[in-house]
Amino acid sequence: MPPRTISIIGGLDYDLIMVANRIPHGGESLLANEYLEALGGKGANSAIATHRTCHRKPRGLHERRRADALKHDFDGEPIAANPKEAEEPVANSFSDELEITVKMVGAVGDDKYGGKFYAELEKNGVDSSGVVTVPNTQSSICFVMVESSTRQNRCLFTLGATASWEKKHFLNPEDLGHGMLPDLCIAQMEIHKDVVEQMIETAGKADIDFCLNAAPANPIKNSTYQYVTHLLVNESEAAIMSGRSVDEVNKDTWLVICEEFLELGVKNVVITLGSKGAYYANASAWNHCPAYDVEVVDTTGAGDTFTGAYASEYLRQKEAKEWDIERAVIRANKAAAITITKMGAQHGIPWADEVDSFDAPFKDPNISRLTSRFIGGN
Repeated sequence: MPPRTISIIGGLDYDLIMVANRIPHGGESLLANEYLEALGGKGANSAIATHRTCHRKPRGLHERRRADALKHDFDGEPIAANPKEAEEPVANSFSDELEITVKMVGAVGDDKYGGKFYAELEKNGVDSSGVVTVPNTQSSICFVMVESSTRQNRCLFTLGATASWEKKHFLNPEDLGHGMLPDLCIAQMEIHKDVVEQMIETAGKADIDFCLNAAPANPIKNSTYQYVTHLLVNESEAAIMSGRSVDEVNKDTWLVICEEFLELGVKNVVITLGSKGAYYANASAWNHCPAYDVEVVDTTGAGDTFTGAYASEYLRQKEAKEWDIERAVIRANKAAAITITKMGAQHGIPWADEVDSFDAPFKDPNISRLTSRFIGGN
């Protein structure tokens, strides 16, 4: 069976991370406890999460050697980095029936950060051939503040090279995979809204599944929602995208918000709820999936990991001619729970076998008692 391809179109940021006892107030200077640098960006994080959550963690081979060994020539035959490596078995997929290739489509600057992304993506098994270097431009930079007591983060970022994308770059279906047709396209909203709308419409008219992780939130045209296969939002994003205040996003309105997007044509809606888990809805059913009780170290990248795990599970199920959204949300919840136990957006992203073996109790079983029902039922 030929590999299926998921393309991720989004930002690649260089993260500058400060960890402090608390977030400083306006006009206040505060001493941080720790400073870290890491490669990130919602696009890069989601690409790595998509790859890892549908491949087992490599055993006995360096990740870069593994990425080289999995490259294919134009005839579809594997090329090993050297003959000896070709003889070494590499367990790479959590499914014996489907191999998923993940391709990153993004832009970096010609600065000291840009070149690092190619190596990091390839080291993590992601095809970086869709990443372009924009001359005389800075790469996107993200400042991350982490509060040590709550482990919650706040981020500020510049678009840098990510802002170079225009609508004209995504007029043809092949543009969504940087020269090839993907089976599923994922995008966030770090790219300008009108460009994202063009991607969605191009995908929809070509019958390509599209997963929109609307982060940072920026409401799109109502007419564009009909082409969205999956809409993933957190509580604040759900508020912005639906025209509400954050306080109006609660257990009494989760279903109402989902139904509004379904009526606009979205096929599947998921609201991620942080420590409360996630709520999902589609034309068949809706329900709440609780979060898992783990020690939180850093929540950066949790949403991106959720997106990647959800997307890879969707494509695996689609290939098997089935679709159980609850299974996908549960798997994504597990992957996100593992991520937040480690510092750094990409460091904690789990591999498929780590998700499979994850075993932790639910964080709040009371909320999880919401009953699974069918839309249109009593």
